Amino acid sequence: MATCFSSMPLVPDLRFLQVVVVFCVISAYEVGPGPISWFIAAELFDQPGRPIAMAFASLLSWGGKFLLALTFPPLLKLWGGYVYLLFMAVALTAFWVTWFRMPETRGRSFDDIAEEFRGAEALPLQNNGDFNTFK
Repeated sequence: MATCFSSMPLVPDLRFLQVVVVFCVISAYEVGPGPISWFIAAELFDQPGRPIAMAFASLLSWGGKFLLALTFPPLLKLWGGYVYLLFMAVALTAFWVTWFRMPETRGRSFDDIAEEFRGAEALPLQNNGDFNTFK
């Protein structure tokens, strides 16, 4: 897409190709990694926490799409075709997080997965002791 955008002044007929490529990218996202957030929430949370996790995953997914639609035109005007390098960096970061931080759930029970998260390195949170979400 970056090549398509940068060579538009040379070949004006590439606008049609750019629309086709955008359609293909959106279709591939919705068939491939788009719904993965719901699968992750369903596999990594037990029944009481699953609705909250799936709602949060949906919020992040649709919120990200909204922010992308909101910020893409100004970034494209500012950086030109190089804006796709920013998206490539985000995609590589997401790949790294998925590859190195997400646990493999195939053939494992929920208790086994939860135990792995209990032993994982966590961010320290300040808790004053009087707030409990699960009362």
